[in-house]
Amino acid sequence: MSGRELSRALGPEEVLFTELARRTCGGTLIISFIKVLIPMSIEQLKSGFAWIHTIYPLLQARVETGEQLFWRCDVPFESIPFEIRRLDKPFDFEHEFNRRGESGLDVSKCTYTITFYINSDDKVEWVSLASSHAALDGRSIMTLFYVLDLYFKSDDSFRLEEQPLYDPVESYFNSPKHFANKESSQFKNNLFKWPVEEPAFAAEREGHAIYRAFPVEEITQLAILGKRHKVRPTALFCAAAIQAAQILPNHKDWISILLPMDVRDLCGSQIGISAIGAFSAATTLEIMPDIDIEDTWQLAQYLQFELDRQAEAGESCKFLFPQNYKLNDIIDFVQEYENNKPVFPEGICVSNVGSMKALNTEMKYFEIVSGIPLQTHGAHPISILTYSTMRNSVFVFSYCDPLTKRDNILNFAERFINTLKKLELSDM
Repeated sequence: MSGRELSRALGPEEVLFTELARRTCGGTLIISFIKVLIPMSIEQLKSGFAWIHTIYPLLQARVETGEQLFWRCDVPFESIPFEIRRLDKPFDFEHEFNRRGESGLDVSKCTYTITFYINSDDKVEWVSLASSHAALDGRSIMTLFYVLDLYFKSDDSFRLEEQPLYDPVESYFNSPKHFANKESSQFKNNLFKWPVEEPAFAAEREGHAIYRAFPVEEITQLAILGKRHKVRPTALFCAAAIQAAQILPNHKDWISILLPMDVRDLCGSQIGISAIGAFSAATTLEIMPDIDIEDTWQLAQYLQFELDRQAEAGESCKFLFPQNYKLNDIIDFVQEYENNKPVFPEGICVSNVGSMKALNTEMKYFEIVSGIPLQTHGAHPISILTYSTMRNSVFVFSYCDPLTKRDNILNFAERFINTLKKLELSDM
């Protein structure tokens, strides 16, 4: 452990994620699965984690409660929950996701836990990381293993200075445009709320996910086609999700898409490229019944136009609560997610984490195979997360049972993937 004593009050987004996890049985937990490309000993890999733990304050953090919630960055690596499991059959993401999700995470003690999966030679072949979204967003998990890969590739020549405890993400934004309008029409909002298939209190829900790999070459081809149509991947994925949603039994013609987005680039040089934390905001796309959704490219172009319009107006990222939030306001907001409400509070979630290619290197020791958010908060009918690495492109379809049923999500995933493949084939 470093001699630094770091602490600060949680920002509103961090409080929101923390309270959602606490009140909905882990609802904002992210469970990541990483393939160890060159299997290594338990001691060797553990030493790497022990090193990186000392670099990042939020890996050393716990949440202290009181009139406010505080990060206290004083947790030694030896106190991080750690387990070893032996592989005796092919790795099953969905089974391990369910098992790890059931274990949960107590953020009053730590922000992450580690599992090593060893082969018959006692070498680590897989790693899973269960982490609090308040401390580590999807891009941060990618960064974490990118830095860890550099550590193992460096032959002791790689050095990274201890990183700062960054301010809450909201503090980097001053304009009221970046904060949600609490006075929006409740009548209009209700039009976009889809019915659940079966209501359930938070304690009765289970978070599940369906994992689908997608060839990198095909994602690259879709990006090329998108440029011809003046459509970026995020808008295309949203269009595919809107079309696939027609197969769901609770589908409505009023469609809302929630788009979490990384805001590091909007903060200039204030947040370093190797930073980890919760650096995300969200924007919303709304599809009215009079919008034609049958043609994928046409729909994607409409969505791209809306995203560009929001960006030009400076409204492309929104935070729910201001920096000078009241804790009770967030707690009251989160309590609604515990109940057995007949509708989903929010629309379909599409999270395009992006590509690790932006880091301009191919990892030697690790491949981030899957990062899966737990969905027991029941906010969305379905949540789609996608990202690409040098070797791998992934779509993860997360849902909350019994609010949404597995068979319907399987049908949704099949239609979503087929929509993208048909676009590629139609250009051949």
